[in-house]
Amino acid sequence: MASQRIRDITQRKKPLTIEIRVLRKWISKGKKEELCYLFVDIHGDAIEATAEVQDIEHFDSVIKLESCYKVDGFICCGPRTYMATVNHPASLVLGQKAKFHPVTNPNIPTLYFNFATYETIKTRIKDAKLLTDYIGRVLKNCMRSTSNGKQLRKTRLQDEMGKELEITLWPEKSHLIGEEVTTGDIVDITSTMVTEYNGLLQLESTYLTTVTVNTDLPQTADHVERLKALPLMQSSGMHDKTVTLLDLKLNSQHNFQGSRNFTCKAFIKQIQEDRSWYYVICSKCSRKLYQQEDDDGALYYVCKNDDDISPDFRYSVNATIADATGSADAIFFNESMQALLNISCKDMVTRHADKACPKALPDLLKSAIGTTKLLHVALKNDGKIVVNNVSEITSTTSNESTSHTQGTSTFTPTTPIPKPATSKRQLEDSPGS
Repeated sequence: MASQRIRDITQRKKPLTIEIRVLRKWISKGKKEELCYLFVDIHGDAIEATAEVQDIEHFDSVIKLESCYKVDGFICCGPRTYMATVNHPASLVLGQKAKFHPVTNPNIPTLYFNFATYETIKTRIKDAKLLTDYIGRVLKNCMRSTSNGKQLRKTRLQDEMGKELEITLWPEKSHLIGEEVTTGDIVDITSTMVTEYNGLLQLESTYLTTVTVNTDLPQTADHVERLKALPLMQSSGMHDKTVTLLDLKLNSQHNFQGSRNFTCKAFIKQIQEDRSWYYVICSKCSRKLYQQEDDDGALYYVCKNDDDISPDFRYSVNATIADATGSADAIFFNESMQALLNISCKDMVTRHADKACPKALPDLLKSAIGTTKLLHVALKNDGKIVVNNVSEITSTTSNESTSHTQGTSTFTPTTPIPKPATSKRQLEDSPGS
C-alpha cells in the first residue's frame, strides 16, 4: 500500500499509513506540557505529532530519533496553537494504538527547513503561534551584555534580496553561533520568534532553536547560491555612532531615537579593586559554580544542576574610563577584556592570578590601564555603560573623533524616554523558556 503524503493530511480525516523519519523530540512548554515530535517524509514535508508526557517511556521504547518508520494508528487533529515549528493545517495525536514499523529509507531528509521570506516575517511580529526558520549571510557577529551581565549573541544577517535583520541568541543558546562565524558565512536558524528592536526586525531564540553554519545540503543549495552571489557589503548598522563620554553622561536619561550602541575613544583610568574581576559558570547550563574542597583540601568547582562539568571563566571588570571630556564608570565583560588583553579569562586566572588571593588584580590585568582604545559600548536605560568590545584606533577613527574632544555634546536635543509598560518582557527573559 502506498504511503500518504504529509502535505495531504487534514484534521478529522481518517488517516492512512505514512512513511517518515523522526527528526526531533521535545517537551512543549506551553499551558499544557506535551511530548512532541517532528516527522518529515520523502518529499521534504513535515508535520508535528504529540503524545501525553506520561507516555514518554512507551514511546522512547519504540521511537529512535533519526530513524525511519511506517506509522499508522494515529489521529489527525488541528495544528498546535503555541510555538508550532511547522506551518501545517493539521498535527498528529499519538496513543497506544499508534504503531511504528521500522524501515530503511536513506532518501528521507535528515534535516527540515521552512525558510520564511522577509515579507512573511513582518507579519509574524510577536505572534507565538508559529516559529520561524530563516537563512541569511552574516554581516556582523558579536556578543552583547545585558544590564545584569548576561551574554547575548547578536548576529546581523542579509537575505537573498539584500534585506537585513538581526538574530538574538539568549544566553542558553548563545553558543550556537561561535566567534569563528564571520562576515560572508551562511547561517540557517530554526524555531525563532519574530520581534522588533530599534526599528529592526529581530529573530529571538527559543528553547527549540537550532543553528547550522555553511551547510552543504540539497535543501539549502539554491538559497546558498543566491546568497553567495550578492555583493559583499557591510551592514548598514555596522558602525556605531562615535561619541565622547560627555555625550553619554549628558544624554544618559534621554532617548537616542534608535541604537543605544556607541563608540568612544577612551582609556581605562582605574580598575575598581574592591569588586571581583571575574566569575565562573557551568560549561553545560551556564549557571553559577560553587567551590568545594576535596579530601586533600584542594579546591574544585561544582554545579547545582550538572555533573562532569568544566568551569567557564568569564571577565567582569568594573572600571573608570576617561577621555578628554571627562570620566565615567563602566563594566567590561568577557569579549571586551579578552580583546583588550589578548588572553582568555581562564588563562589569566590560572597563570597570572595570585593563588593565595585569586580576587586580587594580576599585574597583567593592571597593564590595561592608561592605553587609549576604541571602546564599543552600550548605554543601558539606567545610564550604566557596558563595554562590549575593544579595537585599535586607526587613522580613520582618529580623524572622526577629533571633533569630539572639545567638551561639547554631539547629540541633538531629544525627548525623555517614556516609562515602559509594566507588561513588557524584560531583555533578560528568554522567549519560550
